[in-house]
Amino acid sequence: EEKQVLAGDGLGENHLGLISVAPDFIAADASLPNATRIDRLRLAMLQIVLEDYYLTSFILNPVDWAGIEMTKNGNGDYIFGRPDGAVSPVLWGRAVVESNSMSKGEWLGGDLAMASTLYDRQQTEVKISTEHGDNFIEGMVTVQAKKRQLLAHKRSLAMVKGNFTFA
Repeated sequence: EEKQVLAGDGLGENHLGLISVAPDFIAADASLPNATRIDRLRLAMLQIVLEDYYLTSFILNPVDWAGIEMTKNGNGDYIFGRPDGAVSPVLWGRAVVESNSMSKGEWLGGDLAMASTLYDRQQTEVKISTEHGDNFIEGMVTVQAKKRQLLAHKRSLAMVKGNFTFA
């Protein structure tokens, strides 16, 4: 379900995921720093603000978040705290969500609750039957499972997607 909501391609019974409708990252001002992962995510916040929205969270692959957490200053100190302490996954005051459904090197940020809504039209339903065809005679069981959802995109400009590829 998470992969569908985040990265579904919209084909067949697949959701059209958040990544599919989010605008691409475009640095608003070439004079601003854009050399690190942290810089890039701050510029993503700027892109959202310039569209009159407020970025509330980032979704990152765990490898990318680990790279950000391990960033050090000129003295070799970690800039996100000490390794022996607990640090909440927060960047620029915004929540960071680690997801294996996000490809390494890519990210998504925005006010996702404002951008899209997931409607659960029917919770997961599982039916089991031995009465179908000759199931009883053959000792077989038929299983039917279904779930109905709708992912409605309302404000795609409240999101931005990008990557950590630097020219």
